Amino acid sequence: MENAFIIDFFHLTAVAITVICFLVISGKRVIELCSATNSNK
Repeated sequence: MENAFIIDFFHLTAVAITVICFLVISGKRVIELCSATNSNK
């Protein structure tokens, strides 16, 4: 039972890290796009 819980926890952590990385990359792109459009103005 504990083994399954540890595996499940590790899986959830891996998913969370993937989602966070994706959000960080998306955020950086949005900031770059915003600063690019502001510079053009």
